[in-house]
Amino acid sequence: MRNLNKIPFRYITRLGTKPTIPQPRNFFRIVNQYEKGVVFTLGKFSRILEPGFRIVIPLLEESTIIDFRLQSYTLDKQEIISKDNISLIVDAVVFYRANDPELLVNKVLEPGKIVQEFVQIKIRELLSNNTLHEILVNREKFSQEIYESASTLEEWGIKIERVNLKDIKFEQSIVRAMAKVAEAEQLRQSKLIHAQSEVQTAEQILAAATMLEKSPVAIRIKELDILSQIAKEQSNTIVYIPGSVFESVPKIQQDSSPIQLNNQ
Repeated sequence: MRNLNKIPFRYITRLGTKPTIPQPRNFFRIVNQYEKGVVFTLGKFSRILEPGFRIVIPLLEESTIIDFRLQSYTLDKQEIISKDNISLIVDAVVFYRANDPELLVNKVLEPGKIVQEFVQIKIRELLSNNTLHEILVNREKFSQEIYESASTLEEWGIKIERVNLKDIKFEQSIVRAMAKVAEAEQLRQSKLIHAQSEVQTAEQILAAATMLEKSPVAIRIKELDILSQIAKEQSNTIVYIPGSVFESVPKIQQDSSPIQLNNQ
């Protein structure tokens, strides 16, 4: 049985690291729509095979077929210490594809491993410089930053399409502590809203008192309105009414002008 570990990279038909057995040498190659081929003439790069029916000269030329379809790779879980010294278990998924067949064949031996190591290092560098709260709040932002930093892989013929942080796990004691913090924050917001409401109410009462202070007639009208409301209630309550309440009644009548109705 042939040792597959010794098969050269030029026979790898996908972007992954698993090699396949080379096809028999012949003049014809069929390149699928989602593939491109790299042709070496006497060991030197000569041309790119586009999709379709192509001719390759045996012995003089060798071809490598690269799959350009989107591929996904689930990264191994790794332990990261956040900026506030909390141990996290993080796993992620990477979506990538071939970008330049010539660069990929000539510069990369194991593309899948390159993607794995590169993205894991970027995740570790980014998350270790942030606190747990920042990581949980800005997960999408960090995924975007990791994706942007992975653009350097295009120099090796690999394009990262997307990086997603799938899961971030930590100890249950941290979960309980975060729940207490959230509860305390909600209580603080509730007290703050109640205090703001009391301040607004006090300001309105002060404005009403200032207005009544400037108008004695308005005060008397308010007193009469309160007495009217008390009189509507069915009770045996005895209310002592100061004589000053009625002193302003003639004045109100004196200041009032009759209303004339014009019937046409």
